[in-house]
Amino acid sequence: MNNVNLNSLRIFLEVASSKSFLDASNKLFISQPAISKSMSKLEEELNTQLFYRANKGISLTPSGEILYEYLQKMHDLLLSCQRVLVSINDIEQGRIIIGVQSHIVRNYLMDKIAAFRLRHPKIVIELIDMSTNFLIERLEQRKVDFVVDSSPIDTVYNNIEIKPICSLNTCFVKSKENKKTYNNLKELEKEDIILPVSRSSIRKNLNICCNNLDVSLKPILEFETEELIIDATRKNLGIGYVVKSAIQYLVDSNILDYIDIKEDLPKMEINLLYINNYLTNAAKLFIKEEIEYED
Repeated sequence: MNNVNLNSLRIFLEVASSKSFLDASNKLFISQPAISKSMSKLEEELNTQLFYRANKGISLTPSGEILYEYLQKMHDLLLSCQRVLVSINDIEQGRIIIGVQSHIVRNYLMDKIAAFRLRHPKIVIELIDMSTNFLIERLEQRKVDFVVDSSPIDTVYNNIEIKPICSLNTCFVKSKENKKTYNNLKELEKEDIILPVSRSSIRKNLNICCNNLDVSLKPILEFETEELIIDATRKNLGIGYVVKSAIQYLVDSNILDYIDIKEDLPKMEINLLYINNYLTNAAKLFIKEEIEYED
């Protein structure tokens, strides 16, 4: 490995990502024969076959998969290092990449982003919206600076710090056209219910609550986003379950009604996830100024 040309590794990474010598050639502005020759030489230097070559294209051998995995991690670390160095030299010109789902942006993070941007207008903030598992993977790969997500959070990575931030109330809500009254969760069993998808944390917590109370809610609609649950509830397609703050303006505008039941519904517990040694100064500044967490 000592004699391997670093440029060959860079070319390999692009070829493996593109799964095509031609695409890699176009992206790297290197002729296709030169790329093919470089990859053959790399295989010779490593004494292993990295690609399966066929008329339909190329694919990685097991050895190629291993090399690609390690090089991708190195690439991600270099990008993370670059962001850290930039933020050290000029904190007001940095970039913050936050992993967060849209409903948490709407109910918690948006106001904090707005306040931070007023004080630091030159810092670019990028939001990545994915499932919890994908966000944790992106954090571990150093592709996001930190994650803001709701409980429960399960991760196999022991280097990730998880700090509780705050709790948000949840509620059932109905259209003004629905004139029925409900006193408890049991009375909702026969109603059309609109819920978040089953893999979401807010849904998992509700399921636990219902199981403990021997209540079975059978949704007629399940949505990925809170916005769609609210829209469907406004159209009187059923009773929605959302974060309470998300529909306050619609209740105040006399468009929707809270359903006041006697049981305590589960709160949405918001958490901060980060890897301490890889926080940029800009990310640290955002956390310090905008996020209060329990240490």
